[in-house]
Amino acid sequence: MSTEHQQYSLDNQAAAIQEYASEHGFIIVRTYEDPGRSGLLLKHRPGLQRLLSDVVNGKPEYGAILVYDVSRWGRFADSDEAAHYEFLCKRAGTPVHYCAEPFANDGTVSSSILKALKRTMAAEYSRELGVKTYAGKKRLVQLGFRVGGQAGYGLRRMLLSADGTRKQILRNGERKSLMTDRVILVPGPKKEVKCVRLMFQMALRKPYMEIVRDLNDRGTPYLQGKCWTIDRVKDVLTNPKYAGCNVWGRTAQKLRSRTRPTDPEQWVVMPRAFKPVVDRQTFDRVQTVHRRRSFPMPDEVLLEKLRGLLASVGNLSQSILAHSPGVPHPTTYIGHFGSLRRAFELVGYRLPSRQLGISNQCRRRRHLQRVLIAEIERLFPNQARVPFVRNRPVFRLDDGTTVPMRICYCFETPGRKQIRWFLTVPRRNRHLATLICLCNRTNDGFEGFHIVWGIEIGTKYTIQGEDDPLLQRGHRLDGLSELPAAAQTFATSGGQPAKLSDEAHLFGLCARI
Repeated sequence: MSTEHQQYSLDNQAAAIQEYASEHGFIIVRTYEDPGRSGLLLKHRPGLQRLLSDVVNGKPEYGAILVYDVSRWGRFADSDEAAHYEFLCKRAGTPVHYCAEPFANDGTVSSSILKALKRTMAAEYSRELGVKTYAGKKRLVQLGFRVGGQAGYGLRRMLLSADGTRKQILRNGERKSLMTDRVILVPGPKKEVKCVRLMFQMALRKPYMEIVRDLNDRGTPYLQGKCWTIDRVKDVLTNPKYAGCNVWGRTAQKLRSRTRPTDPEQWVVMPRAFKPVVDRQTFDRVQTVHRRRSFPMPDEVLLEKLRGLLASVGNLSQSILAHSPGVPHPTTYIGHFGSLRRAFELVGYRLPSRQLGISNQCRRRRHLQRVLIAEIERLFPNQARVPFVRNRPVFRLDDGTTVPMRICYCFETPGRKQIRWFLTVPRRNRHLATLICLCNRTNDGFEGFHIVWGIEIGTKYTIQGEDDPLLQRGHRLDGLSELPAAAQTFATSGGQPAKLSDEAHLFGLCARI
């Protein structure tokens, strides 16, 4: 079931299935359920995934599957998807019985036609429900109410009763409890409001990168103590909600499809819905500056500016570009040419060998980070995520357990007799359990993973080998699938390692550069 308020409750379905089982001589030995889950996508249905895995990949302990009705497979946009999952069960030798349908699932022409009709009706129900939901949200937006999403920096969500009386400020994660209540946006703390207004003033004369640097240098934190980034600054400076407009529909995700941006003509806009943080005139001026800066500059113009800088300075680097007035930011060159190295080569400048080595090392580091993050997200799609904190990946569980991840590059001693690894740990992370990822000899994959608690060393350290005292204080993982259990064990036991499961196999990454 997708919500708690519908006729297809789990108790009702279980009672109907039990009655069917008693009448037909079945004994229920196992139950698969997806409470509070939408039936549009299989990846959001862990119960159905376990059922298909048990039936197709193994020998289940049961001989038949009892389903409440045809729509319980899911209300997929493609009705053939539900038929495919039923076919997988039948092909594996496990027939499917529908307990609340007026026909027997016996493969006859009539039952096949009715099943196809039921699957089509289930898909049409999802489409019609989406149309009704869109119309309802559109009307609420036009009335000036907030229909979802975080308030954002400098704003807060205010809960209103049905008669418009203000009730309270909603904190992060809180939702309204009454269907008749509504939510609007109000200015947040004075310190945040002052910072937003300062950002709009700076945006008239400074690029985003300089605004980010100024805010971080001032010690002005973003929400939850995070640092400012270009994306966060851009979101504040381009969102009409700071000028008091209620805007909805900037992106679309119909029937749980991939989120895509929509044309401005399709946005639902209600001006003067909230108390503005900045006046409309200032907001419009910043948008004009933003469009002028975002206008694509021809490649030849960019290269000409780069040639002029090379002629005046004599060499090129990312730092020189970032601090040279009149020259576009390095990210502009990266977006146009793929990398700064490529842009430098087009103007006839080749990086010195030392800078070239640093550049290659950064490319390998970014590639290994992407491969490592992709594997973790594949292993734990609903349990963990890997955000970046100060440009470094962090493994974070849903319960708040945080494990910084450090990729240690391998180097060989003179004579290539032994290998060592470089470890760099910021002092702010020394009290946390840290995942140490040891690279192989060629630094294109990983040789092993260790989780270590409380690294009381300087910011740099050289790991002498697998028997290094630092690694011996922690625990070697047999695979990345052990990471959540190890992280929680170290977090609750104060760093004392415990015996972990040996079921997971070693994760052998071979990320070819």
